[in-house]
Amino acid sequence: MPGALRRLLLELIVFALLSGALFEVGSSQPGPSTGLLASDVPMGWTNVTRFPTPPALAGAMMAYDSRYGVFVLFGGSDGEPTNGTWAFDPATGIWAQLHPEVSPMARADAMLVYDTAADAFVLFGGWNETPDGVYHRLADTWAFFTTNSTWVRRDPLSSPSPRSDVAAAYDVANGVTVLFGGFNGTNYLGDMWYYSYTNDSWIPRSSSRMPSARADGRMVYDAQHGRFFLFSGNDHSDLLANFHHLGDMWRYSWIDNVWTQIFPDVLPVPRTYAVFAADSAHGELLLTGGYGNRSVLGDTWAFNTTNLVWRNITTMDGPTPRMAAVGDYDPRHDLLVLLGGGGRYEIRADTWFFRYPPPIQGSIFVSSPEPVTGEPVEFHSESQGGSGSYVRFSWDFGDGQTGSGSSTVHTFGTPGIYRVVFVVGDSRGNQMVRTVNLPVGFLMPFWLDVSLLVVAGSIMCVIVVLLVRRHKSRTKSGAAATAQLPNAPCIQAGFRLAV
Repeated sequence: MPGALRRLLLELIVFALLSGALFEVGSSQPGPSTGLLASDVPMGWTNVTRFPTPPALAGAMMAYDSRYGVFVLFGGSDGEPTNGTWAFDPATGIWAQLHPEVSPMARADAMLVYDTAADAFVLFGGWNETPDGVYHRLADTWAFFTTNSTWVRRDPLSSPSPRSDVAAAYDVANGVTVLFGGFNGTNYLGDMWYYSYTNDSWIPRSSSRMPSARADGRMVYDAQHGRFFLFSGNDHSDLLANFHHLGDMWRYSWIDNVWTQIFPDVLPVPRTYAVFAADSAHGELLLTGGYGNRSVLGDTWAFNTTNLVWRNITTMDGPTPRMAAVGDYDPRHDLLVLLGGGGRYEIRADTWFFRYPPPIQGSIFVSSPEPVTGEPVEFHSESQGGSGSYVRFSWDFGDGQTGSGSSTVHTFGTPGIYRVVFVVGDSRGNQMVRTVNLPVGFLMPFWLDVSLLVVAGSIMCVIVVLLVRRHKSRTKSGAAATAQLPNAPCIQAGFRLAV
């Protein structure tokens, strides 16, 4: 929804002007790893920004071309709608601006999917703003061909009504693009359509049970199970950018034409303007960023399409929080590629790679850093990243005793310095090891015990020195007194002094 999105972006621009960081790649996050090959990218997030790069954009459209192994980016808003076309090669990390002879009208928040059967990107809808400040929803359909960098307008006999902010994905098995919902400038929509490139036709499709009307929901296709997954969206916003975000998730089968609401044990914060992509190598759906709970979000989640569970895999070294970024998954290199979006203080133009699963990160905490023998000590761990499903927590307290669980309690029986080792492992075989050296005292903290022993030893040394000196002093005094005695009486008495 352009009005709400633009209001949010204007708030961000005000912050950016105050901080002097408008439309710049900020320095508050890890610097780019320039020259890094896609095959060498480590697990987790990696900043791969290099110039040239597309301008700072929000609400752009991007999808992956599985034949040529490149991403194509179109449009977006830099304060005004744009219609630039860019290509990104993840193997080299290089962006290239393309210059088609004909391009679609400038727009943002449109649908862009890659149709593998047609070897073409399909663009539909979005919104445009005229110089008089009036927003117009669009209903045109275009195709883009990577092979010759050409846009071609399609002319279906019927189309969905003009709209933006739809949820859409391409079904590889059945060769159709499915579209759900959107916003027409007045109403939130809840209808479903599918597009056949071969027939150049949009056809409405209904089902006995469907998700509620919404815009800015995110939908992806899971090829492993042949199902679409729809997450969240919103069905209300006002002039103050207050949204009603929908905290639900749905699964759709094209063959059965059945929508089924699913209920995972935990859900990410309901949101709009997120990036949602299918990681086909691991059977996970990756979700990052967006706008929810009146905050720009920076978390990363993985949804397992077999177990139907969400797990938080956020790490500390990922992109700054952002909304209305674009991203998609590259199966050749097993990478999620993310570009731009609106942050808290700026509109960004940085490029990131994400390789699942990220490394496990975390720390361990001890209730008493200097316990004494017989005192129960609480050990607590905090872990993040990995697959998000942790299957092993083990503690080795260094005294021959062990423990389990993310938190545990242990009592040491004798004083000393113990090396405590904590290991956490996840469902994908990753692990993290953390250690801490813990001094344990006898009746008081270990180092105070040692200090008192040192002081006591020092005092004993002083006492011994004084006693030795006193003894020597007495010995010398006695010897001097003996030397002054007259020898005559002794001789006269028949004694001989032995010196």
